[in-house]
Amino acid sequence: MIGYGLKGSKLLQGEVYLKEVGISGNICGEYVEISIKQVYENKGKENIDGVYTFPIPDTAVITGFEAALGGRTLKAIVEDKAKAKKIYEDSNETEVNFLSLEEPSPNVYQFSVGQILPGESVKIKFSYMDMLVYEDDSLMLTIPSVLQPRHMDYEQTNVDNEYKSSLNLLIEPLAKINIESPSHKINVEWEEDINLAKVTFDENNTRRDEDFVLFLTEEKPVEAAGMIYEYMDDNEDKGILYLRLLPKLDNLEEEKPNNYIFLIDISHSMVGTKLEEAKNALQLCIRNLSEGDSFNIVAFESKLHFFSDFGKVPFNEENLRKATEWINSLSAKKGAQIFEALKYALSERNAIGCSTILLFTDDIVENEEQVLQYVKDNIGDNRIFTFGIDTSANSYVINKLAQLGYGKAEFIYEGERIDDMVLKQFSRIESPQVDIQEIDWGSMKVERTYPRTIDYLYNREPFSIFAKVAGEIEGKITIRGKVGIEEYIKTIDLDGLDLKENAELIQRVWSRKRIESIEERMRTERGEVYDSMKKKVIELSKEHGIISPETSFIMLEIIEDPVLGMPITHIVPLNVSEETEKNISHANFLDVPTFVYRQTGIPAKEDIQKNGDNAVLDFKYPRANILRVLAKNQFADGSFVDINKDQVYNKLETTAMVLLAFTLGKDDISMYSNQLTKSIKFLLKAFEENEVWFDEKLSIEAILALRVCTQKGIIKGQLSEQAERVLSQLSLKLQGYGNEKAVNLINSTARVTLRNIAPVLFNVSEDGKTIKERLIITDEKDSIYNLAKLGILKSV
Repeated sequence: MIGYGLKGSKLLQGEVYLKEVGISGNICGEYVEISIKQVYENKGKENIDGVYTFPIPDTAVITGFEAALGGRTLKAIVEDKAKAKKIYEDSNETEVNFLSLEEPSPNVYQFSVGQILPGESVKIKFSYMDMLVYEDDSLMLTIPSVLQPRHMDYEQTNVDNEYKSSLNLLIEPLAKINIESPSHKINVEWEEDINLAKVTFDENNTRRDEDFVLFLTEEKPVEAAGMIYEYMDDNEDKGILYLRLLPKLDNLEEEKPNNYIFLIDISHSMVGTKLEEAKNALQLCIRNLSEGDSFNIVAFESKLHFFSDFGKVPFNEENLRKATEWINSLSAKKGAQIFEALKYALSERNAIGCSTILLFTDDIVENEEQVLQYVKDNIGDNRIFTFGIDTSANSYVINKLAQLGYGKAEFIYEGERIDDMVLKQFSRIESPQVDIQEIDWGSMKVERTYPRTIDYLYNREPFSIFAKVAGEIEGKITIRGKVGIEEYIKTIDLDGLDLKENAELIQRVWSRKRIESIEERMRTERGEVYDSMKKKVIELSKEHGIISPETSFIMLEIIEDPVLGMPITHIVPLNVSEETEKNISHANFLDVPTFVYRQTGIPAKEDIQKNGDNAVLDFKYPRANILRVLAKNQFADGSFVDINKDQVYNKLETTAMVLLAFTLGKDDISMYSNQLTKSIKFLLKAFEENEVWFDEKLSIEAILALRVCTQKGIIKGQLSEQAERVLSQLSLKLQGYGNEKAVNLINSTARVTLRNIAPVLFNVSEDGKTIKERLIITDEKDSIYNLAKLGILKSV
């Protein structure tokens, strides 16, 4: 919600009115910058302390905020963090001018602007930059709703107050798109001869009391698209080339057995939440394995503990059950033999080949050079993916281990979920990928690129490349690599890309990515190199107004002097708590939507220790936690079922409902793609082996599950043909039951949503407006079916 809070004075009915809401913004490809302006008026008889509350998406970066009231204009600017702190400490501003920025809850910010006098109007504007989620050949933009002014401790007032509402959104897409909004009536105007659209509200839209949602659906998705931005710098032609790659590797998919070794640190420093999170991540990892894979788990403290004393074991139902119990039994102990664990993982061999090694640790490695040299000498064809847990981890060694192991390092800090990060990475490991060998930029003079190097492109995962070019951007770019043993060559003709004149947004994106890239490299540097990188981050941050871990916001006050007839400016300190400052500066859209690990609704530590995973089942916690619990209870064959109802029919019905729980809603479920694919294969195989199990009810559930999975892009490649065949046969079967409502629903081409499928899945009231379901959730293993239902109901 976006609202205006009041504090410090008695609330009078009708004191503050919202007069105007104006939304403007630019979308360039996958990136967007949104500015929201709101005008309020204090119609009361007393001064009011204004506290402006606004949310931003958890993937967004604040790019500015300002307030205009009483002849003053207050505008946020970026300054070196040390200087900003000194300005605040040296300030003698009065309470009337007191300004602060806080984050009372995740991704919801409060901006205190000082006192508003009776009869005075205040104009608030804030801006943020974000990367849109790409799914199902569509980009989705969501702008939070606007609420009327409200007292922070009392009921909302002025609910009947009318206000002006406007939208001015310019869209520069990468390809031809269709633009639609399921939430508001909009007008879309296309500029002649150029691929540029202007989106405004229909005249009938006078209010903004619900989220504004916009879908940009590509008419014909392409593997490579981009834009060119040209500008002048010191009288020299410059340009930024922005490319988006979307590899389609389904036809090169090759299912082959893989081998995994999971190394988990159970030293004393892991005690408590960190160990529980790591164990949960392991439970999900092993459920991502497939038939034919082999695995072993090694827990290390002062000595090594093996799940299997005889090396890797095949992935099957029995070994999954045993591994689940073994992981649950792990507890923290003294010591940490990380070197010995790595030695074991790199020396273990079997008849199939080498391994993918996943290492979870918060250990500080003392003999780091010895460890790194050993890995370098013995890596062979193994790969290592490292996960540094908490800030105590030795970031240099964690990074270098992954680099030497042809993998990737990730760091999990306090409040971040390990399982999200691991499953994203695991999904990449399992999917086909392009191993990049060369990018040929042709005749262009490329000064710098982001990323600096590209190792892999992943199947159907959008990947952005930026290049800063001196001179003209022309010719062709050729990307060469391999998918397994197959050659991969993609040539991009730059003459066919759109030329854009407004480079402001893309320059901001470029700057933010450079800042985050430098910050990432700073973790492994020391001394003069570190100081030089820090100086560059501050320079970029101030130049482009992009907040960073090395900078902070201060406020520039501008007052019109009636005598001089000119503005007078001075710096006003802004009070920002250390925690809020950290959250703003670390807002991370660098790899969105692939890696976003902000804390969202994690139960309290004592709740987890007391109630285990059941702590996350409380209705007040997000739907995402329900999905995590479901994922952790998948069987080796891909099915889901209550532990005491393991008949085939129960397995089929529960699996279909779990698929719907995952795929309905707006969640990013790419991390679960391997598990969902296994569930789809289970349903398809069961139907082809014995379709008599599929009665009317199960046929409806299976059809809906398969349809949504197709819409979400989970069913792809060779699996698509099998799914289409089964869907056709299931539809014919359903027609034989004479259920006209279900048949009409199944034959509809509309997107599957809870609203249109609720009548055939749940008990609803006679007027069709209320779902009447009684869900009893006890122990999670006995409540999978009801958990799936709850996940579906919370998908709206």
